[in-house]
Order: sequence, then C-alpha cells, then structure tokens
Amino acid sequence: MRPAPTLTALALALLAAAIPAQQTIAPGTPDHSAIAATKDGLSLPAGEFSVTDLIDAVAQFLCRNYLYDFDAAGKMRGFTLQRPLSLDALGAEELLYALLASRDLTALPIDEARGVYQVVPLSPNQRSSPLVNVPWRTPDEVLRRPRFRELVMTAVELQNVDAQQLAGALRAQFSLQGTWQPGMPAASAANPRLLLLHGWRDQLAPLIVMVQKLDKLLAPPPPANDTVLQRLQVLEQEVAALRAELKKR
Repeated sequence: MRPAPTLTALALALLAAAIPAQQTIAPGTPDHSAIAATKDGLSLPAGEFSVTDLIDAVAQFLCRNYLYDFDAAGKMRGFTLQRPLSLDALGAEELLYALLASRDLTALPIDEARGVYQVVPLSPNQRSSPLVNVPWRTPDEVLRRPRFRELVMTAVELQNVDAQQLAGALRAQFSLQGTWQPGMPAASAANPRLLLLHGWRDQLAPLIVMVQKLDKLLAPPPPANDTVLQRLQVLEQEVAALRAELKKR
C-alpha cells in the first residue's frame, strides 16, 4: 500500500494546482530565458543561473519566504542547465535543496507553518552561529521522500537491537568519511531502545530501512505452540517405549 502523503506534500500539491496556466516568475536575462510557472509546474529554461535566481524562483513558485544573505549568496558559483526542466511543487523544493547542498548551503525552517525559511551556510568558517532549527521528522516522513536532501533529525524505535551498541557501530562507519561536519550522518542513543539519527534525509532513508530490517532479523523466535510440544513429547515417549520393547526381543 502506498504511504499517505504528508501535510506538507499535500499543501505543495494543492498550491501547484492553484497556479494559473502561465505566469512569469522571473524575466529573461542574457544568461537564460524567462522562468515561468505553467500547467506543468515550474519551468526552468536552459542557461546559467545564480544561486539567488533559483532561491527567488522557487520561493515565488511555492509562495514561501527564503531569507538569505544576498551578498554572500551572490558571490557563490552558479549553475548551468543544459536542458530545460519542468518541476512540480515537490520537485522544485527537492531540486532547490539539492543545489543548495552542492554549495554548502541548506534551508532551515523558521516558521514552517507560515512558509518562512532561512538559507544558511554549512561550513563552520562561514557561519557566525551554530546551526539551529534542524527539523525533526519521523522515520515514516523520511521514507516518504527518500530523495529529498533536507537536513533533519529523526528517532527510530527498536524492539530487539541495543540502540547504544548500534549507534557506536554506526559512528565507527561514519568516521571513515573523515571529520564530521553538518550534513554527514551522525548517530546516538537516547536509551537502549531509541536510536537518534542526524543528516541528509536522502542518506538517512536507506539507513532507516537497514536499521528496521536488522531489528526484525534479531527478533527472538516465536514461542512454540504448547500443543505441538506436548504431541512431540508423547511421540518421543512412544518411540522410546518401542525401542525398549525391541531390545527385549
């Protein structure tokens, strides 16, 4: 059964459906044609785009506010699209987050219900303060959008695996990627049955699947049926009696 969409996904889908058949999001420039919202979604033409071009285009398309340092973002290397793209609301959000991550940026919610986000640098030497407002998502929410490069935290409940031991094993694997920085996966345990994970949503999704499968594999075998056990015991007794009888003959 296909999982039910989240409220955010439903809101984005309804928003895209309400957009007029053709609306100019941003006028054309010497580097690219006009960016438009059409019946097929956000239409990005081929050409060169700055980081601010894409942030502003997606913000307008999704009816959101993305707050960012214009001067810092304007100095960053932009993007070149060899072919045009048509994106629905979810696709536009996913593309923006993926492109931001490729420039060591991410969008964090300030007031998610009102559509206010802040684009912040991930690199410690570019940040003036620690990362805050990293959103919590349930494992089900993460798995519903497994290709979304959103920075999140989640908690996986375990029934059979010791979360503290598993977190230690995962940290040993993550350390092979080098010095930790925001976006790299991290694991800890709140208690022996609650595993905490931090990282990109698209990287945590397969990790959650692996952890859940491991938890099921290590489940103790179900107790044997008492009636079956009694029958086996009776059969064993009968076989033993027959063997004893045969030995007498």
